[in-house]
Amino acid sequence: MAPDKKNHYYNYYNNNNNNNYYFQAVSFPFKRLLRITYPLLILFAIFTFYFSYIDCFIDPLELRCLKENYDDIETTPPIQNAILTEEKFITYLPHSQFHNQLIELKNAIVIAYLTNRTLIVPSILQSDHHTLNIAHSRLYNLYHQIINYTNIKKDRLLCDVKYSDYCSSEYKKYDSFELINWEEIIDFNWVKNYVKIIHRGYDFSIEGLFDTCNIIIDDTKNNTSIQELLDDNKDIYVISNDNKYHYRFFDTENPHNNYILNKYETPYLISDLRKRDEKLIHLDTLFGSTKIDFRDKDVIKWRIDMLRSLKISHPILLDVSNNIINELGGFGNFLGAHVRASDGRFKKNFGKIIDHVIEMLKFHPQNISNQTSNNNNNSSDIITLNDCKKLNKRIIFIATDSSNVHVQLSKIFSTFPCVFTMEDFDSLVDPLRKIPYTFDRNANMANFFYPLLDLLIVSNAMDVIITYSSTFSGFAKYYHEVLAFERESLKNNHNITKIRGGE
Repeated sequence: MAPDKKNHYYNYYNNNNNNNYYFQAVSFPFKRLLRITYPLLILFAIFTFYFSYIDCFIDPLELRCLKENYDDIETTPPIQNAILTEEKFITYLPHSQFHNQLIELKNAIVIAYLTNRTLIVPSILQSDHHTLNIAHSRLYNLYHQIINYTNIKKDRLLCDVKYSDYCSSEYKKYDSFELINWEEIIDFNWVKNYVKIIHRGYDFSIEGLFDTCNIIIDDTKNNTSIQELLDDNKDIYVISNDNKYHYRFFDTENPHNNYILNKYETPYLISDLRKRDEKLIHLDTLFGSTKIDFRDKDVIKWRIDMLRSLKISHPILLDVSNNIINELGGFGNFLGAHVRASDGRFKKNFGKIIDHVIEMLKFHPQNISNQTSNNNNNSSDIITLNDCKKLNKRIIFIATDSSNVHVQLSKIFSTFPCVFTMEDFDSLVDPLRKIPYTFDRNANMANFFYPLLDLLIVSNAMDVIITYSSTFSGFAKYYHEVLAFERESLKNNHNITKIRGGE
């Protein structure tokens, strides 16, 4: 028979003598002592554990608190909620046209996330690029150009109340220069969950930048130039080169120091940027769709989610685009193409671009269905959108920067009967002509909105025929995929909800 556990120790010490009063006298005080000390021992163990790992509660990024091996630390995205002893910043300078600036912004968001720095976002630079071209140049030269344009524009805005030399007609071309806050156009809500954003506003001065970063200017050095202010400050780390394709950034260290550069010249590890102690990292340009080489799977997934989140959010622009899209038949019910025409190599190779677009459009059947129509009109008589719908002809929307659409794109119009551009929806575009710039209330944003409107419309097509090497085309194709993914996700979620509702 198994011993009674309750009386085990009593029987052992008593040598099976149940009348040993001495053991009873000792046993009961011991039990009382145990009842008192046991809770104290528990509390002591808890406090010992807490103070041994207090760093883990304060800073989850503490190495000994992580499950990962040390070798994995370099490629693991930083925890954005970690408490910082001092806020650190990163910024860059924009250049070229809108879609080039958008590429810079996307790359900047990724680097800010991976370095755990606050991103100072420059405003969108908008101008008539035929008269005011803001191309890439060395950091300090680009600063001079942007600051000069901004100062002239600000002076011209005050010509009614304060005369300056810039008020003469000689400087009229600067009226097209505008500064636009990114959040007037793009949704940053998702990004702000991971990266702190500060918008630079309408001030591109170095003094204004220093004030934002709480960096002190050393008055004893008598620094006056932009280069001196940036280079002679221990709180600033500048990355600049004449070639905009000089640096390529890598999210993962290669143990063999073998980095694929393609058109770039020098590798730069983001982990090295993360180790910089300077309060501000200032990059010259972040232009380039392949500017950052991504190998870390977590970073790749985060970037995909980030890109999908950066959608156009201006309410009036969305309303106008939706009205035109509905006229064209709705999402996925028309064919889209982008034809870049107006400048540079695109203008030089315009004939080849047109031929390529025509060939690609021919891959899609021009009759939507085999249905017949009682309308006896020949295809040459089809001139309206309603005619195309009645005859079940394929509707094509062309996004283009051409200034003379029906002349420059005449070959496309003569090849396909149902081709339309934004010009065909002029009355629907009117609301965009009534929106003033925040920077300049005297000018409306229509010229800025037109390319974005083209983008929204063409990206809602069933397919997007592109102009190769065009950043607009690249973004239109990607935006089309984002919208298709979003609709598919909503459809799947709806089906799941429907199935669960039937259970």
